[in-house]
Amino acid sequence: MLLRQDGVMSNAPDFRLYHSNALDVLAQLLAHALREPAPGQSLLAADIVLIPQVAMRRWLQSTLAAEYGVSANLEFLTPGEFVAKALKANVPGERDDLGATGLHWRLYGALTDSSLMQKPAMAGLRTYLDRNDPLRPWALGAELGGVFEKYQAWRRDWLLRWEDGAEPDDPQAILWRHIAGGQNYRARRINDYLARFEGEHQPLPQGLPQRLFAFATLNVSPDVLRVIATQARVGTLHFYMPTPTRSYWGDLQTLKEKLRSGLAEPFGTEAGENPLLQAWGEAGRDFMAVLGDYEVVHPSGEIAAYVDPESIAVPGLDDGGLGDSLLHRLQADLFHRRALPSSPLREALRVDDPSIQIHACHTRLREMQVLHDQLRALLEDPRFDPPLQPREIAVLAPDIDPYVPYLESVFGGRGGNDAHIPWALADASPLQGEPLAEVFVQLLGLPVSRFGLNEILDLLASAPLASASGLDAAAFERLHGWLQAAGARWGLDAGHRKQHQAPADDAYTWQFALDRLLLGHASGSDEDIAGVAPWPELEGGGLAALDALIRLLRVLARHQKTLAEALTPKQWRERLLGLLLALLPETPTEASAVRALDRLRKLVNEFAEEATSAGFDAPVPAEVVRAHFASVLSEADTRAPLLTGGISFGRMVPMRLLPFRVICVLGLNDGDFPRRDPAAGLSRLTAELGTERRRYGDRSLREDDRFLFLQLFASAQDVFYLSYLGADARDGSVREPSVLVSELVNAASAYHLDSAAARKQLVVRHPLQPFAPAAFGGDGEPRRFSYRRQWHPAASAVGGNRQRLAPWFDGPLNAPLPSALNDDSLSLDSLRRFISDPAGQFLNQRLGLRLAGDIDDSEDIEPLLVPSGGRLHSSLQQHVLSALLEGREAGLYQRLRARALLPSGALGRQQFERMLSRIRPCAETFSQWYDGQPLASQRYEVQLDGVRLHGRVDQIHPQGLIRLQAGAPGVAYVLRGGLDWLLVNAAGVPSSMLQFHDDGQAGHGSHRLPELSPEAAQTALKALLRLRSEGMQAPLLFAPYTGWEIYNADEDKRENAAQARWFGSEHSWGERNGEALQLALRGTDPFASPSTTHRFIHNALLIFTALREGRVLPDFDAENDVMNGAGA
Repeated sequence: MLLRQDGVMSNAPDFRLYHSNALDVLAQLLAHALREPAPGQSLLAADIVLIPQVAMRRWLQSTLAAEYGVSANLEFLTPGEFVAKALKANVPGERDDLGATGLHWRLYGALTDSSLMQKPAMAGLRTYLDRNDPLRPWALGAELGGVFEKYQAWRRDWLLRWEDGAEPDDPQAILWRHIAGGQNYRARRINDYLARFEGEHQPLPQGLPQRLFAFATLNVSPDVLRVIATQARVGTLHFYMPTPTRSYWGDLQTLKEKLRSGLAEPFGTEAGENPLLQAWGEAGRDFMAVLGDYEVVHPSGEIAAYVDPESIAVPGLDDGGLGDSLLHRLQADLFHRRALPSSPLREALRVDDPSIQIHACHTRLREMQVLHDQLRALLEDPRFDPPLQPREIAVLAPDIDPYVPYLESVFGGRGGNDAHIPWALADASPLQGEPLAEVFVQLLGLPVSRFGLNEILDLLASAPLASASGLDAAAFERLHGWLQAAGARWGLDAGHRKQHQAPADDAYTWQFALDRLLLGHASGSDEDIAGVAPWPELEGGGLAALDALIRLLRVLARHQKTLAEALTPKQWRERLLGLLLALLPETPTEASAVRALDRLRKLVNEFAEEATSAGFDAPVPAEVVRAHFASVLSEADTRAPLLTGGISFGRMVPMRLLPFRVICVLGLNDGDFPRRDPAAGLSRLTAELGTERRRYGDRSLREDDRFLFLQLFASAQDVFYLSYLGADARDGSVREPSVLVSELVNAASAYHLDSAAARKQLVVRHPLQPFAPAAFGGDGEPRRFSYRRQWHPAASAVGGNRQRLAPWFDGPLNAPLPSALNDDSLSLDSLRRFISDPAGQFLNQRLGLRLAGDIDDSEDIEPLLVPSGGRLHSSLQQHVLSALLEGREAGLYQRLRARALLPSGALGRQQFERMLSRIRPCAETFSQWYDGQPLASQRYEVQLDGVRLHGRVDQIHPQGLIRLQAGAPGVAYVLRGGLDWLLVNAAGVPSSMLQFHDDGQAGHGSHRLPELSPEAAQTALKALLRLRSEGMQAPLLFAPYTGWEIYNADEDKRENAAQARWFGSEHSWGERNGEALQLALRGTDPFASPSTTHRFIHNALLIFTALREGRVLPDFDAENDVMNGAGA
């Protein structure tokens, strides 16, 4: 290049344009150019390569290294970074530049500036913001910041005119003048730069390299392209442009434009355009036009290096290859811009052609499961030459985050088992799944937290805090049990409850429970102290866990208040760093936790520094801080691993243009892709699209997504795999895919003689469940298959005739009894447990199956109703009954509330009074009868058929056994009292049982069961023991609640009563739903046949007749013989 002495260039710029349909060919051209030394450039100087995204850097480095053995001394920059570098070297004002974060902060300041918002022109914005929502200005500032960023790139003339006073009543112009007036913002600096250096006879810019390589940088604005092109005046600009077609297509007319033009048949052959290029290529066409019409930049030479897909000799499908696959034919016609499919047309869809796959699933989990099976099949397909490798597969989605939870479960761990396919997540957040980041976000929510029991214990159990406190899983289990029993549910104290519109008392708060635990440990008594009911069951070894919890609660309680204040960004930095220090006073030992902590501190510092750089120092509400950190902690990391030897999972945009042999795109649902621009309603640039004011290069998000889809389609070398949610998981109704999928289906179906049939067959619809027979090709569809062996038996079973589960064994179990059941001694409690739950006892003691039991569904909410059954109900009734009998009714409500036995507030008081009214008649009846003699407790035992039955019986009065029940007698009351009554009489101590309960018209008692002879009582107990022995050999046809209904029903109504309790209804519980009964009976209905129905009723009558009447019914077999004889 020749320079005059005045520093003005005298010849044209050296701007070399390379275009190809193969990115690897462009990479080879780049490698060749890089090997040539640059004139006048030091050998140690790094060459600058412009790339569209960081993922391209990794691909280029590996490609260049594969070509020449090494890739070094290269500086990769995005176009924006290069423009910033050029402006910094030539135009002052770098510190005034308004980037995305600077715009956000300045706009937030403007939107919260009351004097600015009072202007009449801002009335619309003011109405939107005046809703007592501190997040609205912050969210609107972010959207407007994105809009103004686009204006800086695409409409700098607007911003310059606005700053000069144009459109005085436009809200956006007013905001721009407020935040950028007098500033050297980027649009102004680009304007100054181009005015000084663009043009043949202008001075040369400084600080630019002798040569510059722009690789696949397509989605840039004309202004950015102009700045890049000025480098060609200093040295040589090598611009490498991938394109899906070999001919210039900057003149492409989209279908929309053809419809407007009035063409008679815009869909017909005379339209003369490739349908895919026409449907998806508008955004790319504009960039081609910017380069090709020489209006914006002026390439000095063009080098074409196309690879004609039809010139490559590859075996076809009939010859064991994929050379004539549907994908390759579509790509070849796209390359040649053919309007019609090339010949010959296929007679029918070939299901053995894997090149274009479209799968419709019910859920994202099924999408991942189907994807895994299809990829395994592709990796094993011998038609790929060379064999397909996992690193040659990319799995993309418009938003990959919803699929991340299923990655590990579906694609296997990283242990290398048979089902494992290596993979890497390419652009996940660096703090995604990091416990410390999750804890940090939770802590920011403390001001609005209810401080629920599980919420706080989960926080303490998180990896960083558990490690800092030295607590293990067992300690947390103990803590949870103690706190649950002591009454902790939610709220720090009474004042905190009041903030959440709850009664201003300390019921069920942390203070309430901790006071009980600490007083119980200190006093060792359960007597009330100053209105607090101590809970004395705290183990000494648990004090360390309780101490760690109290320390954490102190930190949380302090920050619950301080994090609710509005602070300046600098004060927020000190507050948040102080919170991290208080929670983790010592540096974590795990390297990942140290990295996460450093990252969090960096983000906190950046928050304050960005606000300071933007000149913002006003108080920021806590809600805004929470929203900010929740957003930045979920941002993707573009430096995440890519091309690591496994399948690359990621979003579509960062992976665009990269060539893979298999490209899979998930989540192509209608409405999800192409995406909708959330700020479209704010952007005036978007409003000009489709009007005469539209300029070359103007872009919309939807057209960008269409072009992105075209780039992915062209980059797929062997397989283009698409997946979407094609059916509702609840009702199976069909859902439509993205319009882009429909357009591809239409284009692909045109290659078949019967295009309508091919269109239907192209989409493979999968069943909801992976174990459905159709998932294994049971309906004859070869494209549906599964590698999951564990689901195949279920699929085979579902496909055949449905049968009932087989019983555990045929007839009685003749195997020897376990030693525990061979003991010649049996406690009365063991017999009671069997009658209460014969199915559970059979499973546990005979088969050794331990059921999970009831899942602890304790929630972080206080009880609003008095417990209606179970242990808590019995405990509460016993407390009330004892207090009434002992004359301690005064203060009873306060004592019960202190033991977390009643709801708080007026509702709890009301239910307490109602419960008193139910229990008082029983207590009064007993008090009138009771003569004050002390009630004894005695141990009894009796020998029955070689078994010593023993147990302790309480509440023995000289007149008999005393049993009290508030309300009608229930199953537990009948079982406990009846067995005690039988044991005492069987032991030779004739005793009646005096019962005080609500017996309807008979009143509350006493209801007397008479004394029994020892022989009668022993006979009854022997019958119960025989039933237990039978129930340990095979599941006993009996359930206590159904049996109690049978006993109390009239003879002709027993079966109906039994079925009502057994099956239940929409409004009542069915006993058959019990876990133990379902498992022991294997789903068998005991009322399905007359014999089993009779057996069930007989067992129920035998048990409750013995317990309530002290007599024994005839043996079932003997009774059957009598009935059969009578029938004869």
